[in-house]
Amino acid sequence: MAIRWWSRAQTRFAALSLIPALKKFLVASTALFLLSGLAAGQSKWIPGIEVFGGYSHLSLQSKDLGFENWTQMNGWEAALTIPHIYRGLGVTGDVSGHYSTPLEQYNYAVGPQYTWEFSRFRVIGHGLFGGAQTRVRQAGSTFVHASDRHRTIIVGGEVDFPLGDRFLWRVVQADLVSTSAFDNTQKNLRLSTGLIYRFGKH
Repeated sequence: MAIRWWSRAQTRFAALSLIPALKKFLVASTALFLLSGLAAGQSKWIPGIEVFGGYSHLSLQSKDLGFENWTQMNGWEAALTIPHIYRGLGVTGDVSGHYSTPLEQYNYAVGPQYTWEFSRFRVIGHGLFGGAQTRVRQAGSTFVHASDRHRTIIVGGEVDFPLGDRFLWRVVQADLVSTSAFDNTQKNLRLSTGLIYRFGKH
């Protein structure tokens, strides 16, 4: 009798323990279904988003850092942009990394941009504000040792050419990158090129 009662109790307990999991599953399934329907029905309201990635070259003003007048650095740049918030005005977030034998520098900034359309070309100007990290690459150094974090201001623009509905070629992007590594002011030139993928409404 006791064994039968214990078996029934275990069965009831197992069933009761499944109720919260079933509730969570039902809530999640319902929410997913509703959100999927909403996204499908309101996709025309989703703003256009663009993702850029490509090669970048930085001419770093490095005399005050104890190196040559200009240190030539190769690297990469990536950006996430909402280009059309209001009549050509948008916002972009930008990150880049550049490397040479004595130095490396990372920049990350965000700010407004404005887009002009000329025939098939697209010309964009932007002003970005953020931070940077400049590191002296030497034996025994680490990512944070012999490095300096500081502000960065990036002013420039780019010329884009469409390659289809979703892809564009960033023919050239030219920026003046103002930094203050190790309490010195640098006016650096950054040139980039690469591909843009866009999705959402355009």
